[in-house]
Amino acid sequence: MTPAQGNRSEASLEAEFRSIVRDFATPLYRHAYRILGDTEEATEAVQEILLNVHRSLADFRGESSLSTWIYRIALNTFFTLQRRERNQPLPLFEPDDVQFLADENGDLEAEYNRKEAGEQLARCIAKLSPRESAAITLFYMDGLGYKEIASIMETSLSSVGLLLHRGREHLHVLLTGKTERAGK
Repeated sequence: MTPAQGNRSEASLEAEFRSIVRDFATPLYRHAYRILGDTEEATEAVQEILLNVHRSLADFRGESSLSTWIYRIALNTFFTLQRRERNQPLPLFEPDDVQFLADENGDLEAEYNRKEAGEQLARCIAKLSPRESAAITLFYMDGLGYKEIASIMETSLSSVGLLLHRGREHLHVLLTGKTERAGK
């Protein structure tokens, strides 16, 4: 999309929206599941995000990248949902209905321990502030850089660094129970 988007037809907006759904629905769902920790809530959140994108698409001016604009809408939705249900755990993995699957070496215990550690990490991420949780998730799980996170969160690069630093420190305390890191 280009910055000069004022005179787009309804058909072109619908085509753009279908492209957005195709390209972003799955990554948004994964992100929503990590943040919200529930498959139904994640599905509902993605529907709400896409509805908001659809409503606002004609007003998108291209001042940021399309993905930044969509993730900003997503984060605002997640913050709203997190305020409603602060004490929900944030599993990083889809729950297995029947059993844990063995890892690539056939080691069922190793796979169980890996999933257990991931779930513990998710519970700790859920205890961070919403902004720390978002920064940690966007950086470590979605692989975004400081500049894109700053744009999505509408903050400065230094604030992103501070949120990541504080988030890591808080995670360390939550995971280890120690208030100070060795060597500090």
